Amino acid sequence: MKPYRITELAEKYVGYDMITNHTALPDYPVARVRLLYMFLSIRDNGKLQVSETCALAAFLVQLGLDTHDLIDEDSSCKEEKTMRSRQLKVLAGDYFSSLFYELLAKTGQIEMISSMSSAICEVNRMKAGLYNKLKKLLPAEDYLKECTQLKMKLFQSFSQLLDKSLQNLWRLLLAELSRCEVVLSEMKSSKMLPEEHQGYAYLRILETGTVEDKEVVSRRKVGDREWSSLLLKYNVHEQLIHILHQSVERIQALVQELKGDKERSELTAIVEPFRAALALQRRAMQEG
Repeated sequence: MKPYRITELAEKYVGYDMITNHTALPDYPVARVRLLYMFLSIRDNGKLQVSETCALAAFLVQLGLDTHDLIDEDSSCKEEKTMRSRQLKVLAGDYFSSLFYELLAKTGQIEMISSMSSAICEVNRMKAGLYNKLKKLLPAEDYLKECTQLKMKLFQSFSQLLDKSLQNLWRLLLAELSRCEVVLSEMKSSKMLPEEHQGYAYLRILETGTVEDKEVVSRRKVGDREWSSLLLKYNVHEQLIHILHQSVERIQALVQELKGDKERSELTAIVEPFRAALALQRRAMQEG
């Protein structure tokens, strides 16, 4: 498969001008989708239709769930541009999430419709659980684990379609790739001031900081300079880089578990963006 084959197929559903011109969509779940397609293709012995359809269904549902996550909970803003963006996120998320019924039915994957529906319900339940936990002091590492499980859940519903001999490897790789995505997201968001008192950086400082620093981050608003100073003081970026490095190393070690050269090459390509991001972050740390 070309690296962005499923992304190309998805453009038919996500490339509407009304959406792209008036609101922002989340990052595409490319790594997890490519991994799913690779394992489904091994099972299907190169037959593309079912593998592509299942991967496309996963892509669209995950995109729908992630789009809903971007919806601003404060609906009081009356600015037309903001209201239109919010409404489109609601509608686009609903639309993306609903397409898997038709896609899977056309290829006779009726059982997967039920499995994906259950997975969607479980993802929403897990999100509500995480939201409640964040009201208390959730350890930063537990936060990463919870976010990783959220990224994995929908894709785990496809495990039943895979060869049993590959299911353990699939779960291990899915976990590490999901963790890579979570860590990269946290690297980006940690540079901004914490919203709603959440995120790895905020939780880590609240977990390990001095009484004075805990009071600073617990305030309703933290200044840009204060926040940058705290990130540096508690080595937040270094910790995230270390976590990303661990997951990349584990994936590279698992490459040899795949039997075919084609699959090993594909997995190497899937992990390459994370390796590149890791190198970039290290270089930025050294220059900073």
